[in-house]
Amino acid sequence: MKAEDIFIMTMAMIDEMNDNGTLDANTTLEYRSKAPHILTMLQNEIIGIENRYRAFEEYIFPVPIEDLNQIVQIDDIKANTLLTNGLAAHLLIHENTTLAGFFQQRYEELKGTFLKPTPAEIQKREDVYDSKLNY
Repeated sequence: MKAEDIFIMTMAMIDEMNDNGTLDANTTLEYRSKAPHILTMLQNEIIGIENRYRAFEEYIFPVPIEDLNQIVQIDDIKANTLLTNGLAAHLLIHENTTLAGFFQQRYEELKGTFLKPTPAEIQKREDVYDSKLNY
């Protein structure tokens, strides 16, 4: 998913979309300039949490989002939920603290839902020392 798609969804969430479903370039210019940096930060946080539950060979090494035409490195579900809510919270922090708090709380809830570790498989271990505990 492109960062631009996340940006457009976020603009709809914070009521910056025109009645015809388009964005006004004048009113969203500041948001557009901040979005790549905020998305980079949020993406790195999500990847960092996910990497804790991966083997080193499976780590994802994040690439900064420098342009909204870039593709983000997390799956579409996390992009549609975590990144949109996180971006909305950060963009509104100085304009509407109540709404920013709502989006931040939603982000934290979804982060707890989507970034849980998967249970490990039960593995049988061989006793190579033949240690039968006799006291």
